[in-house]
Amino acid sequence: MQATDFNYLIENSKELFEEYRGKWIAVHGQKVIGVGDTATEAAEEARRTVPDVDFILEAVDNEADVIYGGL
Repeated sequence: MQATDFNYLIENSKELFEEYRGKWIAVHGQKVIGVGDTATEAAEEARRTVPDVDFILEAVDNEADVIYGGL
C-alpha cells in the first residue's frame, strides 16, 4: 500500500502543495487522512481517522523531499 501512496504523493504533488502548503499530511489509501502544523499533529489526526493502519507522513513545502512512514 505504501508504494501506491508514494505514487499518489508524486502524481498529485501540485494539488497537494496548493491545498496543504506549509503543513504536514498523512496519506493512506491514496487519501489525506491527517493534516497538521507538525508531523505529530498530522499523525495523531490520522490515527483518530483511520486507526491501526500504516501511513506516510509528508511535509508539504518547497524544500521537503523526505517521506516518513508511521503506524
